[in-house]
Amino acid sequence: MKSLRCLMAVVALAFALPAQAGVNDPEVIIYRVSGVIDDGNVLATSFHCTNFSGATETIRVVTRSLVGALVRNVAGTAPHLSTAVLSTHHVFIYPDTDMATGGFAGTAAIAATSTNVTCTAMQVQTNVTNAVGVALHMTRFNLIAGTQE
Repeated sequence: MKSLRCLMAVVALAFALPAQAGVNDPEVIIYRVSGVIDDGNVLATSFHCTNFSGATETIRVVTRSLVGALVRNVAGTAPHLSTAVLSTHHVFIYPDTDMATGGFAGTAAIAATSTNVTCTAMQVQTNVTNAVGVALHMTRFNLIAGTQE
């Protein structure tokens, strides 16, 4: 019973403390992903990032070609508990931000103003009303405090 009270106190304290980051804080790289592609037609890559930091955060996706050349560097914001979707070009099924990369294949780095952001990446077919695609494996950098990933 004593353990339960301590756990409840920790949870209450976590929700009472001010947010640790925000849109004016420095960005840190939180993910890298390979297999990013856009054929300029019906194939794109979408990045979904959800913020649970308690403050509005900046999320940035930087794409590079297979030889490392910068393709696009696009930032967006995500309020607490919201998801930002950035796609290499508009995807019909998602309300997304069009990164307008044009056709390319390569990698991406995702940065945010908080490590309390989780992301996924997926190659998607852009012209359909149901999710058709391939999930991409992402490497996490700058772990969320107190977690193992």
